[in-house]
Amino acid sequence: MAKPRPWIEAFAPATVSNLGPGFDCLGLAVRSEGDRVRARRRDEAGVALLEVEGDGGKLPREIDRNTATVAATWLLERHAPGRGVELMLHKGLPLGSGLGSSGASACAAAVAVDAALELGLPATVLVEAARHAEGIACGTPHPDNVAPCIVGGIVLIPALDPLRLVSLPVPERLWLALYTPGCSVATADARAVLPARVPLSDTVTQAARLGLLVHALHEGDLALLGEAVVDDIVEPARASLIPGYLEAKAACVEAGALACSISGAGPTTFALADDELRARALLEILEEAYTHAGVPGRGFVDGVGPGARVTTPRLH
Repeated sequence: MAKPRPWIEAFAPATVSNLGPGFDCLGLAVRSEGDRVRARRRDEAGVALLEVEGDGGKLPREIDRNTATVAATWLLERHAPGRGVELMLHKGLPLGSGLGSSGASACAAAVAVDAALELGLPATVLVEAARHAEGIACGTPHPDNVAPCIVGGIVLIPALDPLRLVSLPVPERLWLALYTPGCSVATADARAVLPARVPLSDTVTQAARLGLLVHALHEGDLALLGEAVVDDIVEPARASLIPGYLEAKAACVEAGALACSISGAGPTTFALADDELRARALLEILEEAYTHAGVPGRGFVDGVGPGARVTTPRLH
């Protein structure tokens, strides 16, 4: 009897996207929270999903609807035709949180499949696979979550066709307080409330802030970074979808946060700080504000971290 092929496990981190003025083009990866996917070769062509854990039974199991299997299928069809893999997905991220949950599953699958089949694909291809899966899950194949999830750090996406990724410097003392209140915001709903037209003056201001943000990262100037993480276009439209958000943000800013805004489509709120202790104090403020608003949830303090990677090369 043939010996079973080894499982390869990959971890893909949570991400914070938009970062104020960087709507759909800027995101960062955190260190500790994320999803895990195990992959191994099989003789039959195509993708099989053997197990999903940690989702409470909410995620689709169909191969053409689960982001992990969609990303894996995309890779096989283009870079390993006729070959096959089987997957197991463990969700570590809450669904519909604004932390790039669907993207993390896709990225972990892409990295695990690439390693299991020894394809050696470049990061841009893995991002394209995960981005395709995001299109299935969210309706739009935006890369602002999956790009930092694969590459790590803080990533700017200046072009989509062809895909271009720019890694930006990460200030050493940058910390994040991340809190996910006990409510959900569907990406489709979060996009539906966006304004169809934006005044020219607002777009100029937003562009200037994005430029300032990039400059602040290159300078390592956290005060300037906080000044740049402001969004007068997307955030006001989405704030009403998150009970208690405006009060939580005001409390964080009053307590000395460098900045506070919505991660992705929400409802996760992030606050930036220049040291870990202040970040933990901000997390307590977010907890108190959202509990008072009747939507207590969970949060954590973290820093910017590396992208998706193989964690257990040979797990039997």
